[in-house]
Amino acid sequence: MSRLKADTIQSTGGGAATLTKQSAAKHFVNFDASSGTPTSQKSFNVSSLTDTAAGQFGINFTNNYDDANFSLSGYANANTGNSFNSNMSWGLGTSYVITTTTGTHELLSFLHGASYIDSKHCDAQGFGDLA
Repeated sequence: MSRLKADTIQSTGGGAATLTKQSAAKHFVNFDASSGTPTSQKSFNVSSLTDTAAGQFGINFTNNYDDANFSLSGYANANTGNSFNSNMSWGLGTSYVITTTTGTHELLSFLHGASYIDSKHCDAQGFGDLA
């Protein structure tokens, strides 16, 4: 049996290798912002998190997307335990209008009818083509 082991696979030009005929997430992050500063628990293709204001975060990519039209999804949970807060919601920008660039996007967490809050459990992931 043959085995292929590698720490990094790059394109011939030295950039990120392109996945063909696959729809794998090109970035994801799980972070805790309950202390007021977002702390990554686990991530892929995320270089840093920015705390813009209470409940408002910037997610910065290691490898950029080829344009700002990638698909996003996310989740936030204000509780410290395993139960879901039914009043908790998340958004990707003010009034669900997201600010994206090829290198970053916003994630907002808030209670319905209330202000933004720093959540215990936040997730975000994106799909699209990398540059």
